Amino acid sequence: MIDVVITSDIRIYYEGLGQILARTPDVNIVGVANTCEGALDAVTDHSPDVLLLDMTMADSCDLACHLSQVNPQIKIVALAVSYDEGNIIQCAEAGVTCYVPREASINELVEAMREAAKGECYCPPKIAACILHKLQNLTSSAKNRYMPFSTSDPRRLTGSARRRQTCLTQREQQIAGLLAVGLSNKQIARDLSIEVSTVKNHVHNVLVKLEVSNRSQAVFSLQKRSLFPGSESMDLDPV
Repeated sequence: MIDVVITSDIRIYYEGLGQILARTPDVNIVGVANTCEGALDAVTDHSPDVLLLDMTMADSCDLACHLSQVNPQIKIVALAVSYDEGNIIQCAEAGVTCYVPREASINELVEAMREAAKGECYCPPKIAACILHKLQNLTSSAKNRYMPFSTSDPRRLTGSARRRQTCLTQREQQIAGLLAVGLSNKQIARDLSIEVSTVKNHVHNVLVKLEVSNRSQAVFSLQKRSLFPGSESMDLDPV
């Protein structure tokens, strides 16, 4: 059962969502809040698995950032996310786990909640593209959408980072890059035209090779070892 708190300052919105989601077998609405302060109280009182946060609310990103710091166990699902790149990046920096755009269906919302509760990310392709575009702009070493690792000049990496890079196959590097922008296994499978089971195998291999236990740790490990663009420790030649 997924315990959920809904936060929105639009009454008809949060009441409607609550009534619909209450009919979903594995969803338990434990609280509703129409202010950021109310959301903090609801999270403290009920310790939900997921917070559904209406991003049209004032200070919603500040709330997400605060909660991700004081309660990192809670998964934040951003509702009504626009496709504005600045807004999307702000959500990512605030600790949002899953993104549900304004035109999403209830089924997509429920899927996002389920992915969030499992510790996975849910990121529609258009939003993932915005994040990836931002990451590509962070360094000139990003050559294309699916290969966000610099392999053109191995002299640009330290010896340790180079060994870590070569331990991943080209496909594993490709999939690790898509994990970093928040795509789920299903989305990666769709984008790469492969089976979900194949994606799971590759993800497992990435985790084993990087000696980490989950996807978030894998991304952090790649950033720390200068294998992901945007890491300040990457030793790149000036452009």
